[in-house]
Amino acid sequence: GANFIGGVEIESLMRNKDGKVAGVKYTTTSDNSNIIRATADLVIIACGANSASPALGIGSEKLPLAKQPGALTYVSSDNYLKQPLKRIFVDTINQTHMLRRSDGTLVIGGGKLIVGGSDSDEDSPEDKELDISEEADSAIAKEMIAAAIKSPDDLESFMESCSENDDKSFRITTANRPISADGLPVVGLVEEGLYVAVTHSGITLAPLIGELASFEIEESLNAKSSEEVERYGFEILDAYRPTRFV
Repeated sequence: GANFIGGVEIESLMRNKDGKVAGVKYTTTSDNSNIIRATADLVIIACGANSASPALGIGSEKLPLAKQPGALTYVSSDNYLKQPLKRIFVDTINQTHMLRRSDGTLVIGGGKLIVGGSDSDEDSPEDKELDISEEADSAIAKEMIAAAIKSPDDLESFMESCSENDDKSFRITTANRPISADGLPVVGLVEEGLYVAVTHSGITLAPLIGELASFEIEESLNAKSSEEVERYGFEILDAYRPTRFV
């Protein structure tokens, strides 16, 4: 079975005398002075926007990530939709996507919005605060609401009532997204003993990547081809290997 250890911070990778990755060193939030060593046959990095951290042994040269924070606007109103959205709505023209929660709140993303856009450096993308003021928050949210108003008729009155209301009718959240320099997923061995899986959007691609990676990792550790690998092959991952950046 799996042993989950939360509340830790990775200090560095461990290597054997031949230079192969052999585990990690970490500290706990309760005692950051005591370095704990955990050996491993294979270290798998799936840390989202933090995957390029130098502490994880990759860095921006081997895994260049773009600084492309994304934003979500949460809109609430007393004017509930006549018919609730039963699925995620995607407007490809206005580049907007939205869903409706059970309490009536609409969650809106997209709207041709990218905050920032320069390449990442050696610092972890999530270590830097996003320079977004309250005024910028309001402008971003209203832009996203305006794009959503152009969506289905059932949404129009709801969205207009929100946009005409005060700024308390919405809030916005921003976060760095794990997007590689070329915008494609990154899956595979960085070097012997070190495997990486980074992608955006993880919520849609993780089921497939997780399944393929598990077969591939099992084959690597067992030093023999599994039935799944022989049956399906892994040509589908060839374009997404981390070696393309080296």
